[in-house]
Amino acid sequence: MSSLLIIDDDAPSSAALASLLRREGHEAACVHTAGAAITHLRHQEPDLVLLDLSMPGVDGLDLLDALTDDPQFARVRVAVYSGRDEPDSRAMAQRLGARDYILKGQAWPDTYQRIQSCLCDRAAGAPMA
Repeated sequence: MSSLLIIDDDAPSSAALASLLRREGHEAACVHTAGAAITHLRHQEPDLVLLDLSMPGVDGLDLLDALTDDPQFARVRVAVYSGRDEPDSRAMAQRLGARDYILKGQAWPDTYQRIQSCLCDRAAGAPMA
């Protein structure tokens, strides 16, 4: 069983994703702001963070940049989970070390396969991309 942290300001969407992950046997927690994410990560390191990009205040790319810059979060693995399908956002997320860029709205089996791939990378000790 893996632990995942969902960072998304859309509470119903993140709750639905957490429910699907729990049905697959994972632990899933949700936070809705960058500040709450930092607080959570200071106390518990999940196996994978699923990060939305479009959030008020500190957006997902800014948060990913902050996590990358802070040695305390060097082991945190992040996959972007966003409805934004923009080449610039994809490129920036990759430069900042995101393991994957998963688009919201895909069929659950495809989404889950991508999440599992990120989790398997972690279990195998693969370095950040």
